[in-house]
Amino acid sequence: MRILYSIIVSLMVTVLSLFLVLASTDYELTYGQQEGDRVGSIDIKEEMNLTLGDPLYSEKFTVPKNANDNLTTPEFSFSGHGTLNGIKISATGNGHSILREDGTISVTNGRALFTSENGTASYSFEEILKMKNNVVRHHGAAFFDANATGNLKFLNSLVGVYKSVIDEEGTGTFAMWRLDK
Repeated sequence: MRILYSIIVSLMVTVLSLFLVLASTDYELTYGQQEGDRVGSIDIKEEMNLTLGDPLYSEKFTVPKNANDNLTTPEFSFSGHGTLNGIKISATGNGHSILREDGTISVTNGRALFTSENGTASYSFEEILKMKNNVVRHHGAAFFDANATGNLKFLNSLVGVYKSVIDEEGTGTFAMWRLDK
């Protein structure tokens, strides 16, 4: 009886050990790959590296003295002229601003249109405005529609991030970078 008991215990310990080794190997294969540099055929370091490089679009502008009233009204509009990959662009748009508890302003439901001599591209945007020492900083994201035309067709479904700074004199700069490669 003791021999049969010893055999059963040894067999159970062997099966349990084998199960733990296989489970550990499966865990390492599954999660080890996710934590490493590759998941399947995707190189994580390459895909997750964010290098913005030169801006896709840039603009310098002057804000009229009475434009600061736009920061206290919920609806606002803008227009300007800049350069997009060497193409002269007119930009127009509007949005809805909401004062937040922390003193920042959230811009929602933003819509803008880039117009060149040979094409158009529209996009929606969201942004956060922060004001400190009479300097306004905008940080946002632009989501281009799939309907761009002419020499702006390359903007179809593009995602961009942007930053704008307006100093106390009303001089502003705007730059947008593309997120896709």
